[in-house]
Amino acid sequence: MSLLSSLNPEQAQAVTLPNEHALILAGAGSGKTRVLTTRIAWLLETGQVSPGGILAVTFTNKAAKEMMARLSAQLPVNVRGMWIGTFHGLCNRFLRAHAQLVGLPQTFQILDSQDQLSAMKRLCKQYKIDAERFPPKELVWFVAGAKEDGLRPGDIEVRDPDTRKKVEIYELYEAQCQREGVVDFGELILRSYELLRDNAAVRAHYQRRFRHLLVDEFQDTNRLQYEWLKLLAGGDNAMLAVGDDDQSIYAFRGARVATWLILCGSLVSSTKSSWSTTTAAAATSWIPPTR
Repeated sequence: MSLLSSLNPEQAQAVTLPNEHALILAGAGSGKTRVLTTRIAWLLETGQVSPGGILAVTFTNKAAKEMMARLSAQLPVNVRGMWIGTFHGLCNRFLRAHAQLVGLPQTFQILDSQDQLSAMKRLCKQYKIDAERFPPKELVWFVAGAKEDGLRPGDIEVRDPDTRKKVEIYELYEAQCQREGVVDFGELILRSYELLRDNAAVRAHYQRRFRHLLVDEFQDTNRLQYEWLKLLAGGDNAMLAVGDDDQSIYAFRGARVATWLILCGSLVSSTKSSWSTTTAAAATSWIPPTR
């Protein structure tokens, strides 16, 4: 059976789009992840790319596993070595491969949300920080928000004494994590982004390697995730993003629907029952999203 035989005309059109940046809008339950997976299978079956030349990003481990299972069912391909996963999972893999370049031990540990809060409480106790004025949970949110915007302590604009103190605590927290060889979820993406941004050889390598980038639920990307994707998609490769502009579930994490509208340079309307597709050929330059 042909890969395209079970798709409707709009889905088939999306799967077989030319090799250029493109954005697909579709409502919930319309088969966006299925289209993304079939797109990968179609690119492989038609010989346009090897398994190692694809990077596919999802927002949950469950979605990543589902994508790999579907791909295995469609083609006799070993998906284990493919770069398919969440932002955090892919950045973890990236940093493990370049631990020395980013100043981390090869065996660095990852802090989950509870670990991060515990680390912040320990820091506050060590430096006798007033926990009523600066609750550890709020400090964790401050650090996470700064990292999602790609900001190190020195990049944050200080306008009042409380912000100045939070920035100082952010610096202490960074130093503590570095000493202990640990990273939080935000650090995984931020340090990956910084390596791609600052190391031209590494950036060029991955731009050449990943000829096709595919992003699921793109409306949920935050600023830093967008900037990371932008660096990877800066060569002659193609990025296909799918999502639903009516369904951003990660807005509290800094996701901005404007991010993906900027990707294509134009506003594309979508409904729950129809597919809308636009290519980003007209977007000759990448513009960072507004904060």
